[in-house]
Amino acid sequence: MTQQLIQAAPEVIRQGLVDTGTQQRLERFLALEAALMDNHEYDRWMALWHGDDVLYWVPCNSDDQDPSTGIAIIYDDRSRLLERMMRLKDKTAHAYRPLAKLVRSMSGIVPVAVEGNEIEVVATFVLGETRVGVQNIWMGRTIHRLVDTDDGLRIRSKKVLLLNNDDAMPNLTFLV
Repeated sequence: MTQQLIQAAPEVIRQGLVDTGTQQRLERFLALEAALMDNHEYDRWMALWHGDDVLYWVPCNSDDQDPSTGIAIIYDDRSRLLERMMRLKDKTAHAYRPLAKLVRSMSGIVPVAVEGNEIEVVATFVLGETRVGVQNIWMGRTIHRLVDTDDGLRIRSKKVLLLNNDDAMPNLTFLV
């Protein structure tokens, strides 16, 4: 499924799936989300999510691994996501201190499906992280399912496909 979405992206662009204004809104929204994550603004980032039925998923070993039968780096619904935010904000959680310095670049932002008020968007990213003298570069793709609400775009689900998701992973002390 993931590979099909990515391969379909050029055709979607040719079809003009969204107008220029919507494309700009998508790009600005993903840039805002990236900035909030990079700056550890967890409450503002959580406010970007829509409803109670949300999913934040970072697969392990395979982009389409079934999370009910395999492992995932992250597989959070709203309540687990809120718990993750509490841990990230906890100043006494030494495993998360000091905070990582982060900067990410989003590109190739392509809407691949529109269903009613929901838009599925594929994008690529490069994320630089430095923490306690160690620098890492993370790369991959995101698949967002966004809901267009009266308050603007909101995230229903986010799947992060790390390029190296089949390698040993350190403890992620930040949002990807």
